[in-house]
Amino acid sequence: LFEQAAMSLVREMPVLAVSRQLEVTDKRLWRIVHHYVGRMLGDLDLSQVANVGVDETASRRGQRYVTVFLDMQRQQEPVIFAVQGRGKETIKAFSAFLEAHGGTPGNVVEVVCDMSPAFLNGTAEHLPDARVTVDWFHIVQTFTKALDEVRKRERREK
Repeated sequence: LFEQAAMSLVREMPVLAVSRQLEVTDKRLWRIVHHYVGRMLGDLDLSQVANVGVDETASRRGQRYVTVFLDMQRQQEPVIFAVQGRGKETIKAFSAFLEAHGGTPGNVVEVVCDMSPAFLNGTAEHLPDARVTVDWFHIVQTFTKALDEVRKRERREK
């Protein structure tokens, strides 16, 4: 029951905060997390993965990134892979992870990602049958920046 409660809290809070609340070391909590995540990964079946979402996020301040891969078809628990770093190597790592868990990179028909050249090149190389769809957020962001530049230019001219 303790492990169940700990895992429920770890899903919602950082491990260090949970360790303080439960009055155990964070090292003990990490052992519990690694045990259950490893067990879950052993049972993970990715044979039906066809549509993948990819995005990177800063894991800490500075240039430390984590790239997260989602199965766009899953309603519950869509995250299927996360890896430290960003760029082409992360797509390669995902492709290897997919094969290790019953999936086939050739079955992936769509990748939703930002306009990063590294993601685009990695997708072309490691998921060759996939079409790339640029996510809506990044399209709007690019459009908004371009519109701001036009407004600034017009203000300077007038």
